[in-house]
Amino acid sequence: MMRLETPLLVHGRGPAALVAAKVAGSCGQPCLLVGHEITSGDAPVELDATATDVLEQHGLVDVLRPHLLATDPLTVVPRDFEHVLKQHCVADLNVVVYDQFDIIERAVEGRSLRGLLSNGTSTWDLAADTWIDADALAGPLPAAIRLGAAAALDAIVALRS
Repeated sequence: MMRLETPLLVHGRGPAALVAAKVAGSCGQPCLLVGHEITSGDAPVELDATATDVLEQHGLVDVLRPHLLATDPLTVVPRDFEHVLKQHCVADLNVVVYDQFDIIERAVEGRSLRGLLSNGTSTWDLAADTWIDADALAGPLPAAIRLGAAAALDAIVALRS
C-alpha cells in the first residue's frame, strides 16, 4: 500500500477548509486538502472587518476582487468565494488538493492523525503531523474565514514548535 505523509492535513467541506489551506500555503506551509465540497449558497454576504482583515493579510482580497459585489463592506456570494479560493488552492504549490476522497479508519493521537485515504477505488496509508477538522469550523462565511485562518495559524505554530 502506498503511504502519503503530510505535515498538515486540512479535512472537510465548506469555506473554512479552503481558507485554512490557503492561509497555510501563503505562509509557506505545505498542506494536503482532503474531502472539500462546496457547501455555500448564492445569497450575497457582507464580510465584517475582522474577516476582511484576515483576507487582506493573506493576499486574498485581490484574488476575490473580480467576484465582489461591493467593496465597502466587502460583499460576495459564498459559492463564488469557494469556487475562487478552490482554484487558488489548486494553483498553490504548497497546497495539494484531493477532492472526492475521504479518510477512513482514522486514529488521532495528540495533534497527529493516521488513517486511510480513499476515493472508494484506491486507498493509501495516510499520516499527518497535525490536522484541521474544517467540518468543525462550519458557520456563516465571515466566521468560517476567521476560524479557518486561526486554525491554520495555530497548526503552523504547533508544527514549528
